[in-house]
Amino acid sequence: MTPLAVTLQRTAAHLEPHRQELLDAWVRALSEAADETMTDIRAFCARTLDGLLGRLARGELEALLHVEAEEAAAAARRGASFHTLVLAIRVLDRCCLPFLRRACGDGEGLAECLLALDELGDRRLEILIRAQEEEAGRRLHEAEEQGAQAAERARELARLNEALRRSEAQSQHRAEQIGMLASVAHRLAGVLDPERLMQDAADLIQARMNHTFVAVVVLDDEGVLVGRWAGRPGVGRRSAGRTQGPAGGVIGRALRKRAPQVVGDVGQDPDYYPDVGGTRSEMVIPLMEDGAVVGAMDFQSEKPAAFGLDDVAVGETIAEFLVVALRNARLFAETRQRSS
Repeated sequence: MTPLAVTLQRTAAHLEPHRQELLDAWVRALSEAADETMTDIRAFCARTLDGLLGRLARGELEALLHVEAEEAAAAARRGASFHTLVLAIRVLDRCCLPFLRRACGDGEGLAECLLALDELGDRRLEILIRAQEEEAGRRLHEAEEQGAQAAERARELARLNEALRRSEAQSQHRAEQIGMLASVAHRLAGVLDPERLMQDAADLIQARMNHTFVAVVVLDDEGVLVGRWAGRPGVGRRSAGRTQGPAGGVIGRALRKRAPQVVGDVGQDPDYYPDVGGTRSEMVIPLMEDGAVVGAMDFQSEKPAAFGLDDVAVGETIAEFLVVALRNARLFAETRQRSS
């Protein structure tokens, strides 16, 4: 088997115990996201999920893709729309994330599974695009002979292709996010100084995600936020480079609610504190350790509505890894101090 097939076989094993929960989450997410009526959505999802997990568990990746290619070609000949199939592929990847986070014991294992799922999604999307484009070529040839009616059909096919291209671009965005996750896990795994860990995390995440400002803050024994931040060159901040002060603003709200906070327009949020000039949107992910809030990651962007559900999912995964890394760094520092 190829390395991809082996990783997907391991991913399927992680997901198999959660098959029913995953199915319910997929049906719910697809029902909410679809902008067209889809009959018997649960039967479709159950049939597709059973076939997908079964094939991957047996290491039959190429057989799976071959069957999907034949089905896509047949559907394209019937003139079927691939919009719902594309949406289903994208939504399933997102639904798998929480179950893989629970199943994988470390950040690298999680990143490998997510990268493999993303590559699988890309290959499945490529099959749909190729089937649609091959059918488009055949119909365009007919259009030359059938006149205006066939020309309108060709324009519709072009619109469908463009929708598929946009979906592929979104998949690429997810791949970049997952690659960033793997890079963060790899670069920070060996940092055992808490102060350096927070600064390296802020620097690395800001550089990879290209946001205007990223901060990693933790609560000290007196409930005061201390931490480190990183910004684009030329971006100023109204306090010193070391973040310090009470838990206020959107960060404070995330700590109180113990849940991610996404602000699409900071000008409309009464809790927003304008500490970074030019900020238009903000996302705060709390750092949770054994059910308690111990800090937060703060992302700010000069673009409005810069953060979506995928960003929240990636942010939560980084937060889980960072909590473990901070705990290990503190334990190492305490052990070294006792030894001294």
